[in-house]
Amino acid sequence: MNELLLKLREQWDGLNDRERRLLAICGVVVAVFVLGFPLMWIASQNSDIADENAELRELLTTLAEEGTDLKYRAQARKASRTRYKNKTPPLGSFLEGEAGKHSLKIQEVTDQPEKTTGNYLRRNVRASISDVDLTGAMNLVSGLVSSPYPVAIEHLQLEHFQPGDKYRLRLGVLTFDRTKAKSKDKDEDKGEGDRG
Repeated sequence: MNELLLKLREQWDGLNDRERRLLAICGVVVAVFVLGFPLMWIASQNSDIADENAELRELLTTLAEEGTDLKYRAQARKASRTRYKNKTPPLGSFLEGEAGKHSLKIQEVTDQPEKTTGNYLRRNVRASISDVDLTGAMNLVSGLVSSPYPVAIEHLQLEHFQPGDKYRLRLGVLTFDRTKAKSKDKDEDKGEGDRG
């Protein structure tokens, strides 16, 4: 080892001032590169990890904020599937039964043509009720919408031709009945039953 140091010392002594300066500068550059490159690489990796952590934090915050909404949507889908399992009775008699619950008499019921849309059969009726007050009309609409059947209010019109708190209500109600059961829906129902 001493011999190697002696040879290096002799080589160094044999160099002129300019060569010594160039060699010293080259040594400094190599030392900076050898020591600086790992530090720069580590800093770059840390920066990438920090960016990924920030993105993950943002995603977790979004999921936490949207968690209740996602649960609500899942419950709404499940309730909707449950409603579609119930076939709505003939709409005219169903509507008359709901009106009877609120002491209302339907004057006229008109069935609309049935229409097939995908795996569903759409049935539709229009009805007219005279001498109804606003409370009765809202109770009827609320009863229809909250029924266990897949019914929806398609048309609602209140006419006020006479003095007082009596109106004429024109109402359009529609329902969708499944014509074919999808295997995917059956699998989803089984999966939810297993989870519940």
